[in-house]
Amino acid sequence: MTGLRFILAAVSFCAGSARAATLDQVLARMDQNALKFKSVTTKIRYDSYIAVVKENDVSMGTFHMKRTRKDALVLVDLTEPDPKSVAFAGTKVEIYYPKLKQIEVYNLGSHDIVEKYLALGFGASGNDLKADYAIRELAGEPVNGVQANRLELIPKSKQVLQQFLKIELWMSEATGYPVQEKIYKTGGDYFIVTYSDVTINPTLPDSAFKLNPPKGVQRVFPGK
Repeated sequence: MTGLRFILAAVSFCAGSARAATLDQVLARMDQNALKFKSVTTKIRYDSYIAVVKENDVSMGTFHMKRTRKDALVLVDLTEPDPKSVAFAGTKVEIYYPKLKQIEVYNLGSHDIVEKYLALGFGASGNDLKADYAIRELAGEPVNGVQANRLELIPKSKQVLQQFLKIELWMSEATGYPVQEKIYKTGGDYFIVTYSDVTINPTLPDSAFKLNPPKGVQRVFPGK
């Protein structure tokens, strides 16, 4: 029995050491990826949960992102079930509703939403995460057959905590890029973004991130 206890204690100690090392390795891998990251295209599944009505709203589409020295350009095209496109450039966001023939234009006032929350893990370094979040490693689990390390991120900013309580990030063990994000909002709401068919560093001109609506589409400015 004493021998068995010793073995179990040793296993527990090794497991604990492996978890700590794994977190360091995940963040170090992100540092390496950030040095060579330029752009990404991927399919996405966007699952938004609204606690008040206890309903999930699921959309499918594509995600394109390009990081430059000054900015991050993003275009999200949701095709099912309700078509919608969202373009981010600088501090401006445009949301195109084809059925309404309308584009809503917003000014975020800051790059932080795009840089820190919209595309975690795509070009962000491990040092970036450590600067903005308290990080804890959770039990790893596969996402769509891809084995992933799972991290819990608690924002350090009190202002951010008023909107996002925490973020869970699943990072592919094979590539070091995200395969899924879950962002917990106040009031019990959350949304999950799952990535598949990820292509890193495709050639994407700036024009690929601009909305090209047909004639007759109206631009409105709800924030003004």
